[in-house]
Amino acid sequence: MFGKLCKYEFKSIVRTLAPIYLAIIAISILNAFLGVGSLANGYYNDLMSGLSFGRGLVGLIQTVSVIAYFGVLVALSVLTLIVVIQRFYKGLLCDEGYLMFTLPVKPWQLIAAKGTVAFVMSMASFLTALVSIFILVLGTAGPAKFFAAITDPQIWAVINRGFAQVPSWPLLVFELIILIVASGLVKLYHMYFSMALGHLSNKYRVMMSVVAFIAISMLFSFINGFAMIILANIPSLKSFFSMIDTMPDTQGISLVMHLTFIGSIIYNVIQLAIFFFGTERILSKRLNLE
Repeated sequence: MFGKLCKYEFKSIVRTLAPIYLAIIAISILNAFLGVGSLANGYYNDLMSGLSFGRGLVGLIQTVSVIAYFGVLVALSVLTLIVVIQRFYKGLLCDEGYLMFTLPVKPWQLIAAKGTVAFVMSMASFLTALVSIFILVLGTAGPAKFFAAITDPQIWAVINRGFAQVPSWPLLVFELIILIVASGLVKLYHMYFSMALGHLSNKYRVMMSVVAFIAISMLFSFINGFAMIILANIPSLKSFFSMIDTMPDTQGISLVMHLTFIGSIIYNVIQLAIFFFGTERILSKRLNLE
């Protein structure tokens, strides 16, 4: 049933976000040949030399295409956020919630499906932005220069030497991926928990959700600062970091990165548990759709 919930959620979100994904790719291609790419390479300078009207027209097209590109990128970020919030709020906390909570599934499955799909689509939006940037870089540098640069043996030799100095880099990459997933889910369920708290109010629920979001952010900021002060004054930790300073640079940096990633993962998992189960408890015990 969880799979069916995710499938239904994917269909609903993709219908909204797919058009803007296509728009960003199309505008990126346009910019690669008429906007940023042509501005950087001067593709049309020789072609339009001596034609003042032609240069003015191309310049106008270039300017408009660049503005359109950044406008669509901003629209992608805003629309993704709005869709993520809307799908949870309208799907579980408004009239649609009457139908969703009559399904033969547990509230935690509904919440997990919303969060899973929202995270995947957020990553899809991010990857779409990266692809658009890649297209712009390709247009700016030119395909020949770009592929010559990325296939340069000297560059790969430097990269290989860097990896050789940090034997544990696969583990670091794995930890980084886990951290990205955990932190992304924390941001989503922070919003969900705030909306669930705001929904406990009989009036001004949207405003109370915003207040709850800000209050939770301030609370965790205070906890972060307080924890850092305590940790900085623990003698054993001071000795441990002093020992790291005596290690070779690559080993010391690698160890510090492992500790940072692992500590951040644990901290994010704790936050995720609080937000997820807090939301689940509210929707299970205190749900009010009136």
